[in-house]
Amino acid sequence: MIKYIFCDLDGTLYHNGISEEDATAINDIEKSGIKFNIATGRVFTQAVKMTQDDISMNGYYICENGSYIYDCNKNLVFKGTIDDNIVKKVIALYESDKATMYFKYNGKVVLLEDNDCFKIYSNEYLVDKEFATKNTYNGLVGNIGIVSKDVDELYRLESFLIEEFNDVLDIYFSSEYTLNLVPKGVSKHEAIINVCKVLEVSLDEIATIGDSPNDISMLETTKYSFAMKNSRKEVIESANYTADAVDDAIRKIKEINKNLKG
Repeated sequence: MIKYIFCDLDGTLYHNGISEEDATAINDIEKSGIKFNIATGRVFTQAVKMTQDDISMNGYYICENGSYIYDCNKNLVFKGTIDDNIVKKVIALYESDKATMYFKYNGKVVLLEDNDCFKIYSNEYLVDKEFATKNTYNGLVGNIGIVSKDVDELYRLESFLIEEFNDVLDIYFSSEYTLNLVPKGVSKHEAIINVCKVLEVSLDEIATIGDSPNDISMLETTKYSFAMKNSRKEVIESANYTADAVDDAIRKIKEINKNLKG
């Protein structure tokens, strides 16, 4: 039986807001005893702001692609951040006139310079040109991002960064215009495993819903995984089911549970 759902935000549940249909489906399935959880690349404050007016969250918030986990009472229960020395090395080796680096730091998004492309993702960020020269980050950088509309430049940077940091960082596209660098072994999948241990449930008792490359880690490792039908090919191929929207995925989850009951 599926007892828990872990769902991505941007492009999955959140499209300039949460639809009435999705909100109703989530609230209804929670009444039936299935807990709904968020798994997002967003920082915690953004994730809460994006959900609090539409759904009654009683589950976990997995944030920054698994770097931070908060429980149902919004208490921080896990932190997996990038070592300060690695942050400094990434900054020192980074070189691009076509892309902008940003940091998810201490619950905030910090850009080294303003970037119109990033505004597609969010208007909630700080610009701090001196951030790259800080003496210490106090172990509070959850992940490093690179944003650009020049996809070829992002592919170039991805190859370079993998060559330099593959032993300590996982590097992947989190959206069409964004690269993410996270601590090795930190992912939505690993975060879900940590939550499942606390909840004492197996991966066969959860469903995952997503649409982007940073969702692949949780989609390809769970039996009841749903990719949005408009996802990239590799995302769809990583999931066992597709859905038109979150409410459609929830409808299918109900059908699966009904069939499992026999």
